[in-house]
Amino acid sequence: QESRGLGDVYKRQVMLREKIVRTCMFLLRVGMGGFFLFVAGRKLLHLDQLQATIDRFSIFPEAWGHPLASLGVACEIVVGLGLLFRRTCAGAALLGSALTFTFVALFVQGWIRGLSLSCNCIGVEREVTSYPFEVAWRLGLFALMLVILWNSCRKGKTYFNVTRLDFSEM
Repeated sequence: QESRGLGDVYKRQVMLREKIVRTCMFLLRVGMGGFFLFVAGRKLLHLDQLQATIDRFSIFPEAWGHPLASLGVACEIVVGLGLLFRRTCAGAALLGSALTFTFVALFVQGWIRGLSLSCNCIGVEREVTSYPFEVAWRLGLFALMLVILWNSCRKGKTYFNVTRLDFSEM
């Protein structure tokens, strides 16, 4: 009888822990979705500044600045909306991880090349004064996106139960 009681206590602890993890992951997913939508909205208002920032990186031809700026904002909107819904979370997290990794790579190459850059990262242009800080917070965003991606792909999370149908008697 006593061992059975301990098993029930353990089950309740596991269920509570899983509920806390699910709640934290929900808040992280919705928070990151809101962040991406907020940033995309601000960038839409200043798309010309974003284009100028892309041109200053001197990686792509100048004619590509506007299409890349528009594509980046569109991807941020897709990621933001995708993170808000559970069914599209894995794809949005994958795209968001790719975007944040790209931002990290752009800043690292700018740092290595010794460029003096301004950033339009949150939709408002500002001067980059500390490359280590800029790279570190982008790596933090990248890590959060990887956590969301991991959570959306782990086993045990299904949105429907698979039922085996038997049509042998028809």
